[in-house]
Amino acid sequence: MEEACDNVMDNDELSFILNDGIQFLPGKRCIINQTGTVISLSENNYRFLLLLLNGETDKQNIINQVWHEQRGSVSDSSYYGQIYMLRKAFELVGLSSSLIKTIPRKGVKYMGKVGKIKADPDLEVEMCNAQTVDGENCLPQESLKINYELKPAGSGPQGARKSAPHNELFHSKRWNLLISILAVLAVCWLTTLFVAIIYLFF
Repeated sequence: MEEACDNVMDNDELSFILNDGIQFLPGKRCIINQTGTVISLSENNYRFLLLLLNGETDKQNIINQVWHEQRGSVSDSSYYGQIYMLRKAFELVGLSSSLIKTIPRKGVKYMGKVGKIKADPDLEVEMCNAQTVDGENCLPQESLKINYELKPAGSGPQGARKSAPHNELFHSKRWNLLISILAVLAVCWLTTLFVAIIYLFF
């Protein structure tokens, strides 16, 4: 299981080509269509889609790898919520949501075409205006154009950092880990409070 997870999470240097020339860029956590519309994915959206495109279909395996910080202990609503958000992201770039098909009592499967190529290191994507999919709320913003530029030898990561969006923290692994820890602490606190109330009043 660990090996599979490590293998899937090592795809940041690849670009996945889906139906109609849509690109999924794991390294940038986004989906881009040919007109330049960019959909930014959350960490869990990214992990889930990456697993689907690598052929994973089993519900429990997906849960264990997407939510590995919680050791796979998540509700069905979280699992189906991720499927819903990925379908919404697909629709926003012009793909059919039916390409993500649920398989009763088994899991979920990506039904479209998929190809892998090495990601273009000179591909610049303006993420600060990217659309996001958050539950039932889609935040539509103006369509974006992808800029292909050959960078000078010394301009690599520093230039990228300067143009990084201010909300980059909210899409980082540390932020997701913090939210997960706070959620676990909240559940523990509520459980303790509930037990104390039962003990005191019953």
